[in-house]
Amino acid sequence: MKQLLWLLVLITCVAQAQNVENPTNGIIILADDNNIDLVLKEYNRAFQTSEIEADQLSEGIWLLRSGDDKVLYAWCKVNRNIQSVSWNARVSNRVKPDDSRLSEQYYLDIIKAYDSWEVTTGGTDYSGNDIIIGVVDEGFDIAHEDLKNNIYNNPGEISSDNLDNDSNGYVDDINGWNQRTKRGIHDVKSHGTNVIGVLGAQGNNHLGIAGMNWNLKIVPVTAGSYVSDIIESYNYFLQVKKLFISSGGNKGIDLKVISYSGGLDEAFAKDYVAWCSMYDKLGAVGVLCVASTTNSDYDVEVKGDMPSTCTSPYLLVVNATNKADIKDPYTGYGNISVDLAAPGEKILSTDLASKGNYKTETGTSLSTPMVSGAAALLYSLKCAAFYEFVRDSGPEAALAIKDALIKGVDLKPSLTNKNTSGGRLNVLNSMNILLTAYCDQSLSPKGALSIKTVKYYDNILTLTYVTPDNSETLLKIYDSIGKEVFSKSFTPPFFGDKTLEVVLPKQLEGLYYFVSLINGKEISSKGFTAQDTSK
Repeated sequence: MKQLLWLLVLITCVAQAQNVENPTNGIIILADDNNIDLVLKEYNRAFQTSEIEADQLSEGIWLLRSGDDKVLYAWCKVNRNIQSVSWNARVSNRVKPDDSRLSEQYYLDIIKAYDSWEVTTGGTDYSGNDIIIGVVDEGFDIAHEDLKNNIYNNPGEISSDNLDNDSNGYVDDINGWNQRTKRGIHDVKSHGTNVIGVLGAQGNNHLGIAGMNWNLKIVPVTAGSYVSDIIESYNYFLQVKKLFISSGGNKGIDLKVISYSGGLDEAFAKDYVAWCSMYDKLGAVGVLCVASTTNSDYDVEVKGDMPSTCTSPYLLVVNATNKADIKDPYTGYGNISVDLAAPGEKILSTDLASKGNYKTETGTSLSTPMVSGAAALLYSLKCAAFYEFVRDSGPEAALAIKDALIKGVDLKPSLTNKNTSGGRLNVLNSMNILLTAYCDQSLSPKGALSIKTVKYYDNILTLTYVTPDNSETLLKIYDSIGKEVFSKSFTPPFFGDKTLEVVLPKQLEGLYYFVSLINGKEISSKGFTAQDTSK
């Protein structure tokens, strides 16, 4: 009976393998590290061979290779010491090249980046610590003119001495890690360079573009093109974060966010449990992971996508909108697995020198670093209470950032039932959610210049108003025949209600007056009576 069961499993798994591209790159298993030797011995005994190889990708996650991956997969499926099995499939980047080039970053206004930068431009938290974000991709030009100052530099490593100076398990990881070559030198590729430009090209430096964060520290990891490579890359971030925690901050990296713009089309989480488990492991140490969904227009709940269908609460999945601010026709969607959208059509970003240093690209690969960059920007809020929350409760803070990004979206009819939020990223709204919840503050309202209410009592004029920004505004008071009787300039506040009290130098004579606010070319006026009738 047992042999018949094994044969049925083998037939089923071989059939499934026909749908997996090139299923000859090993099998990924989830198993207790203490049992791995037993697993290998059982396989050798079952098949009278010693050809099986095992490489550890992360805690409890192993890559097994043998002469026949289909047989190995089937055997692993029924082994009592193995919790889950998945093919080591080839992943793909999620960008669609576009030959046209834009002269400006149109999306920054749509997602309210300019308004957000009036509160923080990123870089450091309340206590002055660097905000650090990890990126997994196929390669990066870390010497790019608009990126080099924002690349993380490991203070515990000595360059090119071929030693693990900081004892983190990785030799010469000065500026991140190359998982593919097991060295600290990155492959130089366009895709990763595009990605890190969106989230962290240096701002206000008279060069190129501005990333979501003008200043922060990016830890790049160059990865190979298989599932095992992605797991191993995530494991680098897991180990350096755990080292930071265990050393009391003396070693390792205080990572906050990881961005990954790749994946596996038409695949479900149930078949890639080990991959999905990395998001829970990273979340447990306070890291939020942001990932892209497919660039194919289908429902991932029906046809599948990895990592979109992973159910970890610490994973935030992104799809794309276009320049018309509606769902891009070439982006995947799902009302359970995909969380929010961000602009992904014709995004100008950094690129290789051979391509002119900057190039316009399209796809969820660009939407994703926009959202991960927004998450990093939120971590930089200069608020003591929020900083203490992040410091003391890292996993909960990661969930709070995710929740604020989802709840802060601008709702879009084209995204209804296309992601869980039904909307597109609005970083200012998300910022306001956190300020209100943790800092007892809220951002002042913005809109067309207008005077909402005006009251005069005991020679004090009180206004409530709205301005388009926080630039200097002029207040003027005129009598009923248009003669100016008072003038004062003021700066609207960043936080709280826009209420202005003005103590006038002398009592207003007569009955009717007008007050005007002037901001740039805009003007708003409202009449009031000078009789003291009530407070």
